[in-house]
Amino acid sequence: MIGSIDGKGDIAIRSKYKFFLAIISSIICAVMVCFYLFSIDKVGDIYIGSSKKVICSIKKDFLKDTVDNLVSEIDIKRTLKSANIEKFVARTVGIIDMKMDLKDEEFQEFFIDFFTDNPDFKNVMVVLWDDKTNRAVYDPYHLSASTWVDTVYNNAGTFTSYRVAMHGKYRYMIGVTKEYTESLVKADISTTIRNVQFAGNSFIQVNEIMNYKGGKNFAVCRIYPDMPEKEGTYLSTDAPDASGDFPYKTELEAINKVGEVFYGYSVNRGSNNENSKTMIYSKLYKEYNWVISMGIYLDDLNPYLEQINQDSSQMVSRLSFLLVVLFAFILAISLSAISLIENLYHRSSRKQMESEMNLDLLTGADTRRSGARELTDAFRKFKRLGEGPGVMMCDLDHFKEINDKYGHSAGDKVLSEFVKEMKLFLRSSDIVIRWGGDEFIFLLQGLRQEAALDFCHKFILKVSELRIEEMEEKLSITVSAGISFFKETDEAYTDTLKRADEALYQSKERGRNHASVLN
Repeated sequence: MIGSIDGKGDIAIRSKYKFFLAIISSIICAVMVCFYLFSIDKVGDIYIGSSKKVICSIKKDFLKDTVDNLVSEIDIKRTLKSANIEKFVARTVGIIDMKMDLKDEEFQEFFIDFFTDNPDFKNVMVVLWDDKTNRAVYDPYHLSASTWVDTVYNNAGTFTSYRVAMHGKYRYMIGVTKEYTESLVKADISTTIRNVQFAGNSFIQVNEIMNYKGGKNFAVCRIYPDMPEKEGTYLSTDAPDASGDFPYKTELEAINKVGEVFYGYSVNRGSNNENSKTMIYSKLYKEYNWVISMGIYLDDLNPYLEQINQDSSQMVSRLSFLLVVLFAFILAISLSAISLIENLYHRSSRKQMESEMNLDLLTGADTRRSGARELTDAFRKFKRLGEGPGVMMCDLDHFKEINDKYGHSAGDKVLSEFVKEMKLFLRSSDIVIRWGGDEFIFLLQGLRQEAALDFCHKFILKVSELRIEEMEEKLSITVSAGISFFKETDEAYTDTLKRADEALYQSKERGRNHASVLN
């Protein structure tokens, strides 16, 4: 009996203990569930804030890389333009040298006729000097001084390229000014900027500083594709934005100190004239006194954040239901799952955003930013293993005429169809990069130098066979191309691009629809 009583007592104690544990466990689980549900909201806020920081960081890289690439392109264009001017001046002297057998009087007549009313040489500065009379006999630009030596000395520094030569009693000097050369580069860059299409609502602006101390009319707007009516207007550091801040003052102070700056300003935007914040990156190009700025509207980040918030809320609802039903077990699993899913989702979202920024939305080609990475990697591999791809640069002949005649939508279709057809023509290992506007770069893996010219001919023929339907018409296009290869003497891939660009220029000189190889 005693044993029976003790057994019943032990069972009762165990039952009470189990019941007590169940109650305690239920309370603990309920508290943990409530605490977890409360914490989820806080985690969501932190997650949204973290996502916003990541997006802003990526956008900052995008803005800075775009401006840096533009600065690099200006330097490349200046170098190439100077080289072309040098060749032009040398060719002109070569033409004059062919008349060295003329008598002095005949040579004077030929020289003056050659440079008078000749549109091909209207930007060439010339002086013809008579040694016997010690004076200039032909000086349409008033370059001459009291002596020939002074004439050369006074003008040499103003020329990008010049030549001095003699014929009998005559001396002559011809040259092209730096001012004219730089005007050509500025015109090219202006066209490039106006033709580039950036994803989203990003915008670019170039202002020229005239007074680094600031104040009224301290700068003038030179290039502003989004608002062309503002080009030519003067700017003031005393001008406030929509929030009463002084963005141009902030920008100029940083430009004077370090030459670049990230900043923002407020602007009234949209049909409701709502206040919108911007994020801007500006960099000084000192040679032109240009401040090159690129920016985005921060309001445009909201769709990304709203989508992230919506996905996060759906995920939390599902997990919360499972936690309430399955208590402690699901609680432990859910805590681990939340952490894992959050990391995976965060990584996936970032990869997706980076992938979108590395892919040109219009054509499907690699963007300039990702293309620069591909070129860098290829050049490093070449330096390490001695193996590298062919680098071909091409652009569409007379593409501006297509835009002017059929509209930008037709031009966009031409670019898209061109890239699509070229991807079918090339191997899957080859890379197509949209370098800017209608300019493309192709990385041709495994292409041998001796086979480059044959490949170019096939490429040119393939493009010329392409037909694009637009407004009941079939458009045909041609391209000019230049190809080069990495060399051991190259210090960076940009050296190869310079040769490819020079080869492209040669193709255009030959009448376009040509390809040239330069090593």
